[in-house]
Amino acid sequence: MTEKIRVAVVDDHSLLRAGVIRALALDDMIEVVGEGASAMDAIELAKAHEPDLILLDISMPGDGIEAARTICNLPSPPQVVMLTVSEDDDDVTRALDAGAVGYLLKGIKSPELIAAVKSVRADGSFISPSLALRLLSTKVQAEADPMSSLSESEERTLRLVLSGLTNREIAERLEVTEKTVKFHVGNILKKLNVRNRVEAALIARREWGDL
Repeated sequence: MTEKIRVAVVDDHSLLRAGVIRALALDDMIEVVGEGASAMDAIELAKAHEPDLILLDISMPGDGIEAARTICNLPSPPQVVMLTVSEDDDDVTRALDAGAVGYLLKGIKSPELIAAVKSVRADGSFISPSLALRLLSTKVQAEADPMSSLSESEERTLRLVLSGLTNREIAERLEVTEKTVKFHVGNILKKLNVRNRVEAALIARREWGDL
């Protein structure tokens, strides 16, 4: 007999969370083993229940993407799938970099949600088709022009790097944490295929001139 797919659902909107749970309950092969409303809940559920898969919102107390990162580093992590309203390319990239293997948009119909959960278990990943098409288009463009692949946050960060600011100074200027700045800088180096901030700044100066 095929084992059921054990799923945990974490979203701070109780009505939406209840709707997702009801949708999953329509399939006999899916069992919801826990639910929560915050990043801390998600981490505790992953540890206590060891589900096969956990559905996380991005915008919830504690940050869903940071919860995904922590969960994916557990000794026996579940597959992490983001279920969110955000279609922002930066959010998709951050989620996948954190270890998520799926990215679904809220409003997905029950049969499609069930199919996506089963697809993740069978194939290892699933991204909403509309997002996948856009990401592919972005990838093709980025290969032709790496600077075009930078998100708005990464471009703002790189402009401040070009101005000679440190990570701490950039964090203060953008009103974000220094950890966030380091994350953006790391992405910039990967996207531009350079080894350090100096090389990134040289490319930026070539494209934008002196600021």
